[in-house]
Amino acid sequence: MLLNGRKQARTPERFLLQISAVHHPSLADMAVLENLSPCGARVSTEHFWDPGCHVEVKSRIHELSATARVVYCHPGNANTFAVGLNFLITKAPTRGTRP
Repeated sequence: MLLNGRKQARTPERFLLQISAVHHPSLADMAVLENLSPCGARVSTEHFWDPGCHVEVKSRIHELSATARVVYCHPGNANTFAVGLNFLITKAPTRGTRP
């Protein structure tokens, strides 16, 4: 069953993570994770990320480390952007989302 065009439900989560460009690691920002699924996430950040670019996302506290593709980047609230990420490679299991 598809959920709003998605194959898997997203779990509301809220924690900080670091997002950085794969090909330009010095281009990095802190982001707030808004929701999470086994295949992707939505984060809020102050930086505009080009759709199609590859990024690394990391959170030590929640043991999340992944390479992802930016699917969209829309203006959000008060100088922020809502960024949709599609995980390409996860390097550690995300809580309750991967076996």
